[in-house]
Amino acid sequence: MAEGAEACINAIRELAKKVDIPAGLRDLNVKEEDFAVLATNALKDACGFTNPIQATHEEIVAIYRAAM
Repeated sequence: MAEGAEACINAIRELAKKVDIPAGLRDLNVKEEDFAVLATNALKDACGFTNPIQATHEEIVAIYRAAM
């Protein structure tokens, strides 16, 4: 099962490369100093209000950091 999942992940990564989809926020010229403003804006997004668990500002910043 894990092998199939790993193969799927690799296939998606290869497809993303072929069609020039950025691999992370760094490829989009996002900088760590942008995270605070991005997280603040994310907390204001209407989609977040329907989530059963609300993310904190710090959790959102951590997600951005991991996405670099």
